Amino acid sequence: MSIMKSLQGRLAAIRDQVRTWGLVLPRATGARGPVVQVYGPGRDGAMVLVGTLSQDGGDFVFRYDRRFAAQPGAEPISAFPDLEQLYTSAELWPFFAVRIPPLKRADVREFLQRRGVKPEQTLQVLGVLTRKSATNPYELRLEDGAPSGPTSEGAIPPKAPQPMT
Repeated sequence: MSIMKSLQGRLAAIRDQVRTWGLVLPRATGARGPVVQVYGPGRDGAMVLVGTLSQDGGDFVFRYDRRFAAQPGAEPISAFPDLEQLYTSAELWPFFAVRIPPLKRADVREFLQRRGVKPEQTLQVLGVLTRKSATNPYELRLEDGAPSGPTSEGAIPPKAPQPMT
């Protein structure tokens, strides 16, 4: 079995699992959006540019930064194992999609509205809502210099767990 077929099979399994959680993977629109830079911890602990996420036509595109990929011992993101490959998909990869809170939440919609971002503008949503994640060390930043995600001021508080009945 080729590496690509194996990878496609794994991605299909991940997509199926994500759907069972009720998470709908955003689809790329024909519009171009901003570029989202993906930063990760470097050898010295400082955040370094790992790659970029963009949209080209009807596909999302992820590629590693050439300088990052050229470093000896560069560690790929597990969802994108080949440092040299250009990744394209009509659906946003679960690695990014799980960062987006439910867009039906009133507080999320209000937060986006205050920043002039529509829920269907996936890259902008990633840039303003999901700069940091509690589940992985990667940071997402809008390349165009627009203010990125919430820090502590104006951040959307986590949704309180609901008691089970």
